[in-house]
Amino acid sequence: MPTTSSLGLEYTPLEPLFQEDPFPFYARLRREAPVTFVPAFQLWLVSRYQDVMAVLKDARRFSSRDTLRPPVEPPPEVWAILESAGYTPDYPLLGDDPPAHTRLRTLLGKAFTLARIQSLEPRIRRVTTTCLDTLTSGERNADIVARLATPVSMYVTTELLGIPEADHARIKQWCEDEKLCFTPLPLEQHLHTARGVANFRLYLRDLVEDRRESPRDDLISSMLEARTEGERPLTTEELVALISVLLFAGHETSTNLLTNALHHLLRHPGLWRELREDTSLIRNAIEETLRFDPPIVGMMRTTTEPVEIAGTSLPRGSRVFPLFASANRDEQLFEQGERFDIHRPNAARHLGLGHGIHYCIGAPLARLGAHITLELMLERLPDLRLSPGAPVTYLPSLLHRGPRQLLMEWGA
Repeated sequence: MPTTSSLGLEYTPLEPLFQEDPFPFYARLRREAPVTFVPAFQLWLVSRYQDVMAVLKDARRFSSRDTLRPPVEPPPEVWAILESAGYTPDYPLLGDDPPAHTRLRTLLGKAFTLARIQSLEPRIRRVTTTCLDTLTSGERNADIVARLATPVSMYVTTELLGIPEADHARIKQWCEDEKLCFTPLPLEQHLHTARGVANFRLYLRDLVEDRRESPRDDLISSMLEARTEGERPLTTEELVALISVLLFAGHETSTNLLTNALHHLLRHPGLWRELREDTSLIRNAIEETLRFDPPIVGMMRTTTEPVEIAGTSLPRGSRVFPLFASANRDEQLFEQGERFDIHRPNAARHLGLGHGIHYCIGAPLARLGAHITLELMLERLPDLRLSPGAPVTYLPSLLHRGPRQLLMEWGA
């Protein structure tokens, strides 16, 4: 077993106290052990901006092939359920290296265009307005995650793909099942989440076959039709896996970006009023949120040969976890990095949505949804505030970060 700092023993990302505020631990990593081994998960944490960037820029030596491989292997009974639905632990785009990644990114890029994203703006405004109408009809408090952020983000992602609104609730539950399925769980709960993941894959397969027979004006149909010279089109299996990635990452990232932004804007006195008075600050407030408390903590890599990071030698086959959430507060780049500052001039240099060939393909859509929702909330809820004393808890996850619940109040 590698010998590094004992800090690796203190890495407990699934524990509630750690989830509540992991940033002091990250700061210690940057100061004391910028590259350290975690025996519990058999991985190396990389915490400084410069080193994280070096990993993300080097796709040859730091492979993404196993980026979403479970840190703890599920039991055989769980795998049996997953495999019965054709599930494989391969996640296109996120879990591919060139040239396979290049092919998929090119084909998806032909369908997932900026024009398609921009065409969603009127619909995002409409669904956000509808949610706000419902939210404010006689009420003076609510959980913003359940009542606004999740339904808006789910609507935007499913609208893009052409998935019926009637299926939103079960898709959300299946995404929650997939998030939990690859964490340590009691066996009965593990089997329950595996059934959800299996049903999700079967649903997506039926959806792809339906679009193959009856194309529509949606992203799934466009991906079926996408062609690039010298490359084969996407297969049903590839599309099922790719759509699961887009659905999960799309709504999860967007929900967490919006709720993290609201949490920090309202925790800091005067910021909500400042944004109301100058809505041009919304854009940089979103970038500062992505820096200060990103929706994606980091993404795994695997070394393809012996490497050295910040003076630490890692053997071939090492699991490396570059921590975007830590790099984003590195004071070598971000002055007073532990301070939330919507005027920060270099906020956009964050790694909150990754970097390089695996930079989040849905980033423009996540930013657009957050911008529109914040703009409408500032207009409709000028006195919005966090409910006093309400705890903010997080779903256990190595990769994702966002409140499970965010209770807010408005009015007298």
